[in-house]
Amino acid sequence: MGKLFFYSDQITESPGNKRLDHLLLEGLDLEHAKIAYIPSTEDKEKVYYTLKAEYYRGYGIRNMMFFDIYSEFDSTRIDELLQCDIIHLSAGNPLELRKALRRRKMDEHLNAYFKQGGVLAGVSAGAVQFGKSTKLFQLYAGDSEETLDALRFVDFEFLPHYNRWNDGFKKQVQDYARTTGTTVYAGNDGDGLIVEDGEIQFIGDIVVISGE
Repeated sequence: MGKLFFYSDQITESPGNKRLDHLLLEGLDLEHAKIAYIPSTEDKEKVYYTLKAEYYRGYGIRNMMFFDIYSEFDSTRIDELLQCDIIHLSAGNPLELRKALRRRKMDEHLNAYFKQGGVLAGVSAGAVQFGKSTKLFQLYAGDSEETLDALRFVDFEFLPHYNRWNDGFKKQVQDYARTTGTTVYAGNDGDGLIVEDGEIQFIGDIVVISGE
């Protein structure tokens, strides 16, 4: 199995994010390493991609692949994607990203990459994809449609931006965890976690909302 990096957000000013970044890039030949960027929304002008490329360039990464899953999707580039040192799933709307990944049948490829030891970094909506489902965000949106299963790399759900949610929604999350028996790991901005071989490493003050 590979390694998963869950970011609540990803900004250089945060000590927690710097720690996550260091562990993410540790051991890589930064001059030759390649990161694939999967956008969470249509980004034809590559505005968000450019910002993230600049972010990683600050660490010495020069080779970034833009792998679109929207209007410019190209299935012939999947092999190139799977050869990257890191696959980065971007922040945005977790429901939109989940639907796009399913529509492009990317789950099977990302699963194969992970099972073969690949490293994935998810920021906010991207990190949500590693968990069991998108149910928390359907609750927030009042979406009564059938729950969308996520990649299910782990047996829990991740809630980013915990410091931003209001008390009413936090109560909904607690009720959801209790009634479904689901464990939710909630991270404030600047916090995150790492999962490798079933072991979970907390970076920052992760709130554990237990379903037990």
